[in-house]
Amino acid sequence: MVQKPQKRFEYEKARFLRERKGLSYNEIKKELNLSKSTISLWCRDIQLSEKQQERLRHNWLNSPKLGALANKIKREKEIKIIKDSAKKEIQEMSLDAFKIAGAILYWAEGTKTQNTGISNADPRMIEFMMRWLNKIFNIKPNQIKAYLHIHYGDDDKRIKKYWSKLTGIPLVNFGKSFIKPKGTGHRTNILPNGIIKIRVAGKGTENLRHRILAWSEKIYELSKKYK
Repeated sequence: MVQKPQKRFEYEKARFLRERKGLSYNEIKKELNLSKSTISLWCRDIQLSEKQQERLRHNWLNSPKLGALANKIKREKEIKIIKDSAKKEIQEMSLDAFKIAGAILYWAEGTKTQNTGISNADPRMIEFMMRWLNKIFNIKPNQIKAYLHIHYGDDDKRIKKYWSKLTGIPLVNFGKSFIKPKGTGHRTNILPNGIIKIRVAGKGTENLRHRILAWSEKIYELSKKYK
């Protein structure tokens, strides 16, 4: 089976470590610098004693990686409980609450000096604002222009189709995308669908922006009662 002297030595050593020492394949791999598949092939017929199996079980249960994984799973369960409980704290959204929520989001992410628009990479944020503009101002998707901010090498057509499907904005309403040049030092692939700016088109957009920003100012003033 094993022809070369070096291979013969490694073969016999691997079997010795497995059969006599009861080492795991990973431990043998570290000791002999062999692939795990090779060790498995050479040692698959070896049956470990109950004591050896117990040692491996103990080491596995107390390994740092398993401990980290257990902590991660535990924390994920804790976070789920927190989030499930938190969602129950808000049972419904009135039209006034919806109006205020949209105004706050616009205050944070919307344009302040030109047009009436908002930019974001989060699809949920954009979906929310599309619903908000429609419900509060009766603005339809075909009344909105869209512009993308993407990286060099991104598929502009695919991304436009993605946002068009999500928002209902016709593809013809998408303007020329801004593409970050290659080698600018910006990390790529962290925003697979780029950043989209949606902008209300047509007459009256300046007045619309002033109206929304006035709402946010009023919300700020009313918040002072909670000092």
